[in-house]
Amino acid sequence: MYSTINVYPPSISFPTPYPCIMWTGIKIIIEDLLNFFFPNLCAACSEHLVKGEDGICLGCMVTMPVTSFEKDMNNPVIKQFWGKVPISAATAYCHFSKGGRIQRMIHQLKYEGRSDVGVKLGQLCGYRLLKSPQYASHDFVIPIPLHPHKLRFRGYNQAASFGKGLAEVMGIQQLADALQRKRNTVSQTSKHRLERAANVANVFEAMDENILKGKKILLVDDVITTGSTLIAAAEALLKIPGVQVSIVTIAFARL
Repeated sequence: MYSTINVYPPSISFPTPYPCIMWTGIKIIIEDLLNFFFPNLCAACSEHLVKGEDGICLGCMVTMPVTSFEKDMNNPVIKQFWGKVPISAATAYCHFSKGGRIQRMIHQLKYEGRSDVGVKLGQLCGYRLLKSPQYASHDFVIPIPLHPHKLRFRGYNQAASFGKGLAEVMGIQQLADALQRKRNTVSQTSKHRLERAANVANVFEAMDENILKGKKILLVDDVITTGSTLIAAAEALLKIPGVQVSIVTIAFARL
């Protein structure tokens, strides 16, 4: 009788070829599904972001209505504080216009949960400030605080998101809780200049003066119009011995 020869011994296994390629394919499918149900859109123009874009598309980034106020010590933002409070420097990253891209981004930041947009704008602004001597050597970033009720409702402080991006790029620390809003003020949007000032008078308080003594502070907010909110916050900080305050906002809106 003839014996049967096993050509392929049972101990030999044949692993799946190219496992990395298979995993890459699965990953692409998952990413495509997520993109379909949760599209990654530009906060300014609502177009789909491509790989490598973060929050804002490249087209919107290069056409941003940048002010370049950080180069001008007599710019329209610093003039809002003349004769009111002794600010060292003040600037806004972009011009604000109704219906414009900056307004859409700030709306996304404040009302649509897009805190990432604030961080991105802070980073872009930070790169510009590093080139300006009057902004490049500060100790802390301090955002205008929300009242605790509003903070719980929104989930984050939009000014602190902007400040986070600034602090990362500029290599300084953000103190998100350095200022406290003592009462819950109503929105400034529909108020005139004098009403805005009265609405925020004596509303801010520094939490720990010892940390801030003798420090140079970048006080940040989303939009400056009359400057009433920033004036009130700066006054609270400037009560502390040796403190110097400079101001940076995302946008400058003319009344």
